[in-house]
Amino acid sequence: MTGSDSVLLARFVLTRARAAGVDPVALARAAGIGPGALEASAGSVPGQCYPRLWELFERRVDVPHVGLRAAERYGMGELGMMDYLLATAPTVGEGFRAVGEFGSRLSGNRRVAVVAETDRQVTFASETAARGRGAEVAAQASFAYLTGRARLAARARIAPVAVTLRERAPRRHGPYREFFGTAAVDFGAEVDSLTLRRADLDRPQHSADPGLAAVLRRGAAVATLSTPPAQAWVDLLAAELDSLSDPAPPGPDRDTAGFPAAVSLDTVSLSDIARRLGTSPRTVQRRLAAAGTSWSRELANARRRAAW
Repeated sequence: MTGSDSVLLARFVLTRARAAGVDPVALARAAGIGPGALEASAGSVPGQCYPRLWELFERRVDVPHVGLRAAERYGMGELGMMDYLLATAPTVGEGFRAVGEFGSRLSGNRRVAVVAETDRQVTFASETAARGRGAEVAAQASFAYLTGRARLAARARIAPVAVTLRERAPRRHGPYREFFGTAAVDFGAEVDSLTLRRADLDRPQHSADPGLAAVLRRGAAVATLSTPPAQAWVDLLAAELDSLSDPAPPGPDRDTAGFPAAVSLDTVSLSDIARRLGTSPRTVQRRLAAAGTSWSRELANARRRAAW
């Protein structure tokens, strides 16, 4: 996964972490993000960082439905134009479609798209090449966000027809069923999907503003996602190397930990790191050079940190 995500997505997670009593600066550092992400309103972070934030956040609070809880504490405007595109659309369905169209402006790695529709219902899927626990929690949070926003804008208790999640079934299904308002929440699915009734999607939104919606759509049409700054890749590399000296054992869902058990700071290679980052050794070297550093220098720095 070599794309990038808006820093607003990272800030969304870090804000929830702080509210839950988790140190957001330490969490950001562990995910390979610089400390400025909490205050930033523009820019991007490497694509590996956003799902990793979710994975680390879940592990620190030990709540498998942390994505649902995060959406419950959502504040209007946190995702910038995305929020207002959704809120100002005339109907819930139009808002969802606007989010889908603009989603690629917030992320080069994931989007929500219509994958099936009939006269009675429409199915949206979270499409991403990312795998692992962090990507699963990110999808959980995305559907919770969309459902919560739809209820707020339509002032109705909208309940999906069905929800399918790639994550494995948790010990307790109750929080999922309670949040979405349906028992039709299936786990271990091939795709993360959210199916809503056409009648609910056709509901008018009380926050609709046709004039503002038109202005926002014109702005969204020309918006672009910036490339992460060179220093961001140094932060990401440092987090990868520091994870090799982390004494905490991997959790049961930590399938994105990335390194064979035999790899340590003494034996890790550039190829190991590149594979973990989903890119090539040459690309890692190029990104480090752009930041004025090198693989050997960053490896030496990591070994010094581990020795402290």
